[in-house]
Amino acid sequence: MTRTITCRLFTLILLLTFSVVATSAFAQRGEIYTIKKGDTLWDLSQRFIEDPFYWPNIWADNPELITNPHLIFPGQQIRILDGRLEIIPAYAQADTRTTAEVPTAKPTDEAFSMIVATRGNGFILTDEQSQGRLVDATDNRVLLTEADMIFVAMDAGSVARVGDSFGLYQRGNAVVHPKNKKQRLGTMMYNLGSVTVDEVRGNTVVGRIDRAFREITRGAELFYYDPPRRDIALQRGTTLDTGYIVATHEEKGTISTGDIIFVDLGRNNDLAVGNLLYISRPRQLTDEALKNAGNLDLPEEVVGAAIVTETRDATSTALVIKSVDSAAIGNSITVVTD
Repeated sequence: MTRTITCRLFTLILLLTFSVVATSAFAQRGEIYTIKKGDTLWDLSQRFIEDPFYWPNIWADNPELITNPHLIFPGQQIRILDGRLEIIPAYAQADTRTTAEVPTAKPTDEAFSMIVATRGNGFILTDEQSQGRLVDATDNRVLLTEADMIFVAMDAGSVARVGDSFGLYQRGNAVVHPKNKKQRLGTMMYNLGSVTVDEVRGNTVVGRIDRAFREITRGAELFYYDPPRRDIALQRGTTLDTGYIVATHEEKGTISTGDIIFVDLGRNNDLAVGNLLYISRPRQLTDEALKNAGNLDLPEEVVGAAIVTETRDATSTALVIKSVDSAAIGNSITVVTD
């Protein structure tokens, strides 16, 4: 049975943060920490080891205790010692814990999924062709909304049948690669809503707007429509390709939890819906480091994570589910394969 974000499974992608605590004392004394509601492998690695990339090591070192790397449970205990985290087996604590404290048996074959709230994310248009254009409605109103009857002129070669759904889109600005300004990735397409076909009269379609995400006006273009996916199964990535955030849904300068981003990896890179992405940026050198060592080649710092919600050939859409610091267009993305 698939679990959702509302279940009592506490996963890597829960949107909870923790207060900062000192880590050196834990490392020196080999402290025992009992996992609490809301804890995740990501946060525990960041909190005690100051390295969110460490969490796959916890899983790899404890395969019999964590059968799914994205599931941990309240009551489990970890030992913080010498810069590493160790899961303490439940049987080693049997003489010191009450029955109520022992974690219940955990499922081993359950897939993890999450519910995402998406409202017309849009996409980056490359070589896809529109299917038609909204040309009129039943009255003279400029702005159209849900339940309004509209008339669509279908493009030559496009086919529409009663009951078909199409997305209504408006063209935005050209999307240029943030690292190579000469590389044009496509055109940002904003999803205004969707229409369902009620009647077909040759190349003219009579339809009714069933969803409105933005203001809908005459001239909106029609593309084949896939309703936003709300229940997304988390799955490991298979590609080692890295990429960049190339655009945002609302053209935001600062990206944080809950924002929609677009990346320059897609189906051609074996990216799939449900893949987890790390977001990272160049690490800022301290004044002391610059003074004593000059420029250093340091690894990037992880500032967040996102889950892929839609893929196209060369680009994908993702939802930011974790933000430890602000991100921006041009930041790197890495597919989680562990």
